[in-house]
Amino acid sequence: MACLASALLLESAAVHAQANYRSAPTGGRSALMGGTGIALARDGAAPFLNPATIVRIDDSGVAFSVNFYTIQTTRLTGFHQPGPVDASRYGALSLPDTSLDNSRLDALPSTLCLFLTIGNWGDNAPIEAEAHPHRKGHRKLAACLGSLERQAFGATAESYSGDSAGLHASQAQSIERSWNRIYVGPSYSVYASDDVAIGVSLHGIGTTMTSNWNVDTVVHDAATSASASSYGTSASAYSIDLGAVLGVMWHIDHYQTLGLSLSTPTVHMLGQYHGTASIQTLGAGSSAILATSSGNFEAPPPMRIGVGLGMEKGRMRVEGDVSAYVPVTALSQADLGIDQTTVGPGKTTVQSGVTTLGVTGRPIVDAAFGLEWFTSPGFSLLGGVSTDLSAMDPLPTKPSIGTLAETRMQRVATSLGIGSYGDGSELLLGTELSYAWGKSIAWDPFAQQPQLALVDQRTFTAMLVVAGGMSLSAFRRTLKDLGGVVRLPGK
Repeated sequence: MACLASALLLESAAVHAQANYRSAPTGGRSALMGGTGIALARDGAAPFLNPATIVRIDDSGVAFSVNFYTIQTTRLTGFHQPGPVDASRYGALSLPDTSLDNSRLDALPSTLCLFLTIGNWGDNAPIEAEAHPHRKGHRKLAACLGSLERQAFGATAESYSGDSAGLHASQAQSIERSWNRIYVGPSYSVYASDDVAIGVSLHGIGTTMTSNWNVDTVVHDAATSASASSYGTSASAYSIDLGAVLGVMWHIDHYQTLGLSLSTPTVHMLGQYHGTASIQTLGAGSSAILATSSGNFEAPPPMRIGVGLGMEKGRMRVEGDVSAYVPVTALSQADLGIDQTTVGPGKTTVQSGVTTLGVTGRPIVDAAFGLEWFTSPGFSLLGGVSTDLSAMDPLPTKPSIGTLAETRMQRVATSLGIGSYGDGSELLLGTELSYAWGKSIAWDPFAQQPQLALVDQRTFTAMLVVAGGMSLSAFRRTLKDLGGVVRLPGK
C-alpha cells in the first residue's frame, strides 16, 4: 500500500485524450467522400479544412449540414482479468469469459454554418460559370459551429462472476468517459486572382473531458477465506483556446484544383481540472487511499498541414487529401495540487503535493480519398476511404495508478451515400463504416500489487449521415411561391 500511495500522489500521469483528429465528421459531403475537402469543400467542412474553399459555395445560404447517428460495438479482451495472477493468494486462477462487450446508440453533434456573399471589390464582374470565369474579387463570409473531435465510451453497471481453482470471483464496474472538442468562429475567403483564392478562419476552441471509473471486486472460497478491493477515479476538465486556419486554393486548370491549409498553434485562454482517486482493500491488512486534485488544464490542438488535389470533369468529382498533424506542445497538460489521505493498519498519513499530468504526442499523417459520380444533374453517388491515426504516444505497459490516459486507437473508415440536388438546395444520405483497434486500460485486482493493465480494444461503428443545405435565394423563392398559394379570407 505504501507503493500504491506513492504512485498515486507523485507519479506523472497522462490526461485522457485520444488524439484522433478525424474522430468527428463535419460537412455531409465531406463525410461521405472519405473526409476530403481541402481542395473541393463546398459545405460545412470548408471553414475547418480550408477556409479558402468557401468561395466555391454558389449562393448565400445556410448549410443545416449534418446530423450523425452512430451504432457502436466495442470488445475489450480479457477486461475482467487483464494480467498475471498473484498465485500466493489466488492459486491458479483463470476465470472464464473475461472480455467486456459493449454496444451503444449515439447522436453526434451537428455542424451549422451560415454562408454570405459580401460582393466584389474593384471593377470585376460577379463569378460566372463559363469555362474561364472572372473570379477575381469574389468574396465569401461564413459563421460556423462544429464538433471536430469526439470520443465516448460507457459501460454502466457491468457485472461479472466466474469460478476457477476453487475460488469464486464477483466484480461490478461502471465506466463513463468522453472527450469533445468544439470550434466556433468566422471565416473569410476572397479570390485574389481568377485562379487563386485565399482564406482564413478564426476559432474559439472548447475542449471538455470527463471520466468516471468504479470497480469493486470480491474473491472467496468455499470456506471463510475472502478478500475484496475497490478502485475509483473521476475527472472533469475543460480548456478554452484560440486558433486560426489559413488556406489557399489554386485552380491549376479548368479541371484540377489544389488546396493547401495550415492550422496555427493555439493561444491558451483558460482551463480547469478536478479529479479524485481512491483505492481500498479489505481482508488481511485492510487499507485505503483517497486523493483529490485540482488545477489548470490545457489541451491545445496540434498544428495541422493539409494538402488536397481535386478534379472535376464531366460527371465525376474526385479528391485526395493528406494531412500532417505536428504537436508543438504536450497534447494535454494539467498543473495540479494534490491532497491525499492514506489509512493503514494502526496508521493514518496525510500528504499534500504538486504534480504535472501530461500527454506527449508524435507527428502523424492521415490520408483520405473521395469520389462523387453524377448519374444525372440532380442525383449523385458518393463514396470514400480514410485513415484516423492517434497522435498520442503508446500507452505504457503498466500504467501508473491514477492515470487517465485510458485508450489509444487507430481507425480506418469507408463511406457510401447518395445526393439529391434541386434549385438551390441539396439533400445527402449515407453511411460511414469504421473499424478501430488499439489498447485500453483495465483494473487488475488479482496481481500481487493491484494495478492498471492494458487490454486489447476493438470497435466497429456504423454512422448514419443526414445532411443538406438551402440557399437563401431559394428559401425566398419558396416563401414567395407559398405566398402566391395561401390567401387570407376576404383577400
